[in-house]
Amino acid sequence: MVNKLIILGIDGMDLDVVLRYREDLPNLTGMLEKNGMPHLRSVFPADTTPAWSTIYTGLDPTGHGIINFVNVGAKENAYKPFEFDDSAFKGKTFWDHLNEKGYSCGVILPMNIKEGWDINGVMITRPYEGRMRVHPQSRRELYQPKEKLLSTEPKYTSEKSLPALRDEFFAKAEEETRLTRLMMEHENLDVLFAYFSTTDGIQHDFWRHCDPDHPQYPGRNEYENVIRDMYIYMDNFIGEVAQKQRGTPILVLSDHGHGARPVRVARINELLKRGGYLAPKGSSGSSKPSGKKKFKKFLKNTCVGFVKKVGLPKWAMKLARKFPVWKSLFASSNDFDWNNTRAYLSDLSAMKNYSYGGIRLNDTVEDKDALADEIIEYLKGIEIEGEGRPLFEWIVRTNTFYHGQYLNKYPEIIYQMDEHWGGEWELGEKIFEQSGHMHAMSPGGHRWRTAVIAGKNLELNRKNYEMTDIYSVIMENVK
Repeated sequence: MVNKLIILGIDGMDLDVVLRYREDLPNLTGMLEKNGMPHLRSVFPADTTPAWSTIYTGLDPTGHGIINFVNVGAKENAYKPFEFDDSAFKGKTFWDHLNEKGYSCGVILPMNIKEGWDINGVMITRPYEGRMRVHPQSRRELYQPKEKLLSTEPKYTSEKSLPALRDEFFAKAEEETRLTRLMMEHENLDVLFAYFSTTDGIQHDFWRHCDPDHPQYPGRNEYENVIRDMYIYMDNFIGEVAQKQRGTPILVLSDHGHGARPVRVARINELLKRGGYLAPKGSSGSSKPSGKKKFKKFLKNTCVGFVKKVGLPKWAMKLARKFPVWKSLFASSNDFDWNNTRAYLSDLSAMKNYSYGGIRLNDTVEDKDALADEIIEYLKGIEIEGEGRPLFEWIVRTNTFYHGQYLNKYPEIIYQMDEHWGGEWELGEKIFEQSGHMHAMSPGGHRWRTAVIAGKNLELNRKNYEMTDIYSVIMENVK
């Protein structure tokens, strides 16, 4: 039994998708309508790791430091994966602070937590190094978590393997909800937090099959309702929790929204080159592709096509992370004359073709604020070719947006483009082109403005919430 608050964290649940399927989601839509349809905006960037870190701590990414913008311009071009351990969170989370106030907590499969730690209550971690931990260990026999079902190792799946992938997602959702049921039934807790991963993953892999407006929608197909069905599954579970825990306040939230990853790209570095802020290698400064560039593009397209056809299993993903030289196919530090380059695209857009990202300034720049303001004014005037609309919905200096101690982990400029367009590293004769690559391997992408927040038996009085508000919402509703 949970006495004071249940928090259901559903990764990647998107408000617009909920409203699209609202007739099939009576529990979620009922909660949203009763709360006055509040909106929740994610952190920037709207990535899973920094967003959940903010939910746990109440700090934005420049406050907690769990953020990773790889500096493509670094000469070593190392692309080292961002590493952190539980010391980044232990003693700093909302459940730790609730423990300090005397409240017992249950924590199920928290994103970012690796081995976990003993708390006043029960914690079940996600798989880490092939093993899940249950704290206290004496409760493991009750829960018996299924490590293989809950594996979090990323992979890319071929088209022919989609049926098995779909079944894997739903099996994982069943295991996540099974653990939550057990904890509600067998523990006497003040607060329960349960994390659910599958809504995000299934949208990443199946978006183009479910969205008739997607440029690569294949027409009527056997996967066209997969995303809807996962939302229905979660909605049914929300209804089940509300029924079994009558009167207990319930908070439902996601870390970011989800939509189509852009198929079309805007060449941000080419814009910077034309503005005089970036210098390519070679004296001519031509944007016409050399033989080396053409071969690189051929190799990139070949690799993407291979992954789409054959897939990239977990072992291959592990190898790619250990030896990440493949990333130079998408963004390489060897492309530009760094002595004469003052600004360049950050990795976030360059590698993932996201519509949001940033622009770094070279360390040799003396007055970075002045140069950033100059570049922002220049880019604000860029319109999408043939559409007469600004490319950038907004673009700002990062130090006017965030102010924490880890601000130096960010590029100096951050932006949100029109969601139909993703960033592209390569130079080219055309600024706008339908030549993205990541959508072929992962057709779904994160959205910044459309996370979900809804409640039952608690009040959400504001129309607009930030991710940094969630910590306070939790603490204020545990009384």
